[in-house]
Amino acid sequence: MPDGRTHWVAKGIGGIGASKVEWDAEIYNEIENEMIAWRSVDDADVVNAGSVRFHAAPTGHGTYVRVVLNYNPPAGTVGASLAQLLGTEPGQLIKEELRRFKQLMETGEIATIDGQSSGRAEGAVGITPGSFKSEGASPDESQEG
Repeated sequence: MPDGRTHWVAKGIGGIGASKVEWDAEIYNEIENEMIAWRSVDDADVVNAGSVRFHAAPTGHGTYVRVVLNYNPPAGTVGASLAQLLGTEPGQLIKEELRRFKQLMETGEIATIDGQSSGRAEGAVGITPGSFKSEGASPDESQEG
């Protein structure tokens, strides 16, 4: 887009149905390797503004990333409450995505259980207490009297 603007599209409240919200945003403040700040422009479905700040961790071991986001939910407080209940509130999503990004940066991959078996062999039968019977002498029979 012209003038350094970006166009965003997101699922509507809780990702339910085909609803979506759209807005344009502009970066209005940027300090290389330190901070980037944006705000929505024009007639945004979701009026928002935020920033991401980067700070070196003590002793040069990594970077702290801090995200600040302010937004007006399209369906007001009811929509915000519903999104939080469904786990799709922007703050929740940002926290999860930052965790995944950290994992990717530190390990080179994102841990997942997709495609992994449950650990049970095919056709395995569950074992419950009392399902085993000991062959041989019982404790009473093995004692000499």
